[in-house]
Amino acid sequence: MTILEHPATLGRPVVDTGVIDVDIHPVPLPGAIDSYLPERWRRHVREYGSRTTNGLQNNGEYPQMYGGAMRADAWPETGYPGSSLKLIRDQLLDLHNVQLGVLQCIAPGGQTLNPASQALNQELAHALVRAINDWQLEHLVYPEPRLRAAIPVPFETAEYAVAEIERVGSDPGVVAVLGLSKTLEPLGNRRYWPIYEAAVAHGLPIQFHLSQGGGNPNTGTGWTSYHTEYHVGHVQSFQSQILSLILSGTFDRFPDLKVMFVEGNVAHFVPLVQRLDYHWANLRSEVPDLQRRPSEYVRDHVWASTQPIDEPENPEHLAELIEEFCPDNVLFASDYPHFDFDSPETVFPHSFPDELRDKLLRTNGQRFFGLEVTDR
Repeated sequence: MTILEHPATLGRPVVDTGVIDVDIHPVPLPGAIDSYLPERWRRHVREYGSRTTNGLQNNGEYPQMYGGAMRADAWPETGYPGSSLKLIRDQLLDLHNVQLGVLQCIAPGGQTLNPASQALNQELAHALVRAINDWQLEHLVYPEPRLRAAIPVPFETAEYAVAEIERVGSDPGVVAVLGLSKTLEPLGNRRYWPIYEAAVAHGLPIQFHLSQGGGNPNTGTGWTSYHTEYHVGHVQSFQSQILSLILSGTFDRFPDLKVMFVEGNVAHFVPLVQRLDYHWANLRSEVPDLQRRPSEYVRDHVWASTQPIDEPENPEHLAELIEEFCPDNVLFASDYPHFDFDSPETVFPHSFPDELRDKLLRTNGQRFFGLEVTDR
């Protein structure tokens, strides 16, 4: 249980006619999480900083000119985009009828671009994610019941990750576990299995957000020379992770495990899964314990978010690509407060089928998060 006292009225999220947004980025103000950190770690961060698996060091994934990739109108009078609950309400929840907004708090504050969960000192990583989770619950989720937290955990040390899930995973303000797409080993590696076991035990799906770092080159052929090269090839991490999770037998071991890949488009998964099915048919003797075709595991265990939405030249092809992937396994993401924010009213082309739009905006999310369908 969390060390905080959550409001007695905070129950399961209720979503009926509104939108589920699976990717909202809150950012604590510099110093905001200090009160949640033991003095030892406050002093450590102040004197030594945090060494992470981020090969870019203090450079972010966006060019300098983008100002942290934030919307110009999302900057509060004081602070950083994502730090103002009022702006989150005004610019997202109220304006776009978001009834469930899932927080993806990756960095520990506006003063750093390094994800807390990627700190190489795993004791520090554990302390930072604990502080982040307590901060976002107390300052965002409890005051605003339309928001819920996906809790970051230190994935590279399963013991600490499981401890954090045990600590706050039963809190009604928590709807998912948060991991990053770039890990030290592929996600099917058994070192991560205790984390999946703990998540399933608490009825929590896992969201893997696109990320930098991971301690490995950002492509299969080494480090890129250009930002554009890096940005376009970013989703390679998602592709390798889906292969690992399926072929390792992770989903056979954990039949109730649900994972979502966040902020990496959808269309590129289609040829990947088709190619995987083809090669599995020819090479299945290598993985004789795999119970089903790879595409069947995708249908039952793998979700993807829309943002940044794929924009084929023929708008009608977007629906076709989503149908080919799995129309029941794609969820809407706004990516607020980033500059490439997607609005639920305008993100889909006019030709997009109404039934499919409703699935992406609401009903698929109800199934992923295990929510009751409520009619008012």
